[in-house]
Amino acid sequence: MNAAFGIPGTLRFAEGRGGLTMIEIANPLATATLTTQGGQLLAYRPRTARDDLLFVGERAHRSPGLEIKGGVPICWPWFGRDPADPGRVIHGFARLFEWSPTLCETCADGSTRVRMQLVSDERTRSAWPHEVALEVEIRVGTTLSVALTTRNLDASVLHITQGLHAYFRIGDLARLRVEGLDGCSYLDYAADARERVVVQVGDLGVAGEVNRIYESVPSRLSILDPGLGRRIWIQGYNSRTCVVWNPWIESARAMEDLDDDDYRRFICVETVNAASEVIEIPPGGEFTLAADYRIEEL
Repeated sequence: MNAAFGIPGTLRFAEGRGGLTMIEIANPLATATLTTQGGQLLAYRPRTARDDLLFVGERAHRSPGLEIKGGVPICWPWFGRDPADPGRVIHGFARLFEWSPTLCETCADGSTRVRMQLVSDERTRSAWPHEVALEVEIRVGTTLSVALTTRNLDASVLHITQGLHAYFRIGDLARLRVEGLDGCSYLDYAADARERVVVQVGDLGVAGEVNRIYESVPSRLSILDPGLGRRIWIQGYNSRTCVVWNPWIESARAMEDLDDDDYRRFICVETVNAASEVIEIPPGGEFTLAADYRIEEL
């Protein structure tokens, strides 16, 4: 991997915990860590930032074929439960499979670009009987960009839901505010009446379990975190839905890959195509879901 894709002094491949293949980036603008397991970003920190953008817990799985709770997992080709078979693995299979690097390069502005792909084979066809080429492009610089492209190689129209399931590191959950969702309706999966439609009033704070799919959201959202003295800006592309998730106390305790107190350390604000936003891709067509992330120190 290093011989084919390494960039001396900037990017190297290394063996990580559990035998996973890691991609370590350290350029003049930022540092980052990726893994070929699921084409997943695990860490990103601009040189000017005090703390990492992303959260990965100490108990997160680091084994082939298991989801890594943290960073930016790729949910695909369904978000949440598979509507055709609710008993199948939640959030699809893309984050569980090994992806292949296709490009690692230094860009003119000093940022680093990495591309990885997952192409239909016996593994994917056993989970989803369609011909596709899936590509993730991650660009690491003063800002972070993640773009997920689905190319339909099948003879029929594809219907997918998907998401960039970003876990953001936070310092003070009690004072945190998610900004930009005022007036948006949402499906409340944490409520007693599942999928109850509610309208957001003002900024979103967290004082219990939050599991919501917001609809008709603006393309730009932000997370105000006084605990770490920063605001995180999220610019979504080709997404009209957003998921906000925090498991709170009881759900966190029930998860083997989270410490009991980890719920205090992250908030998920996810750029997605979910709920009623089902993406149709014609034969020979493609669709890109993307997000840019930026840290503003306060």
